[in-house]
Amino acid sequence: MENRLPLRVILHGIRKMITISFLGLSSSIISACNSSELIKVGDPAPAFTLSSAGGTEVSLSDFEGRQPVLLYFHMAKG
Repeated sequence: MENRLPLRVILHGIRKMITISFLGLSSSIISACNSSELIKVGDPAPAFTLSSAGGTEVSLSDFEGRQPVLLYFHMAKG
């Protein structure tokens, strides 16, 4: 006869691992959100560079002095 753990013991262990992982991840996220580093209303946008669909790099500074445009898409039903 095989020595197998009961299903309830296995599920309890899995729940415990998920809980510990969630708590660790949550504390990491909370500690990373230092309020002194958050952007406030009126602050300039931080510098960043992204790759375009065409493969070229586009920086925020490329648009300095131009009229800003903000596109916002809400993906909810209705």
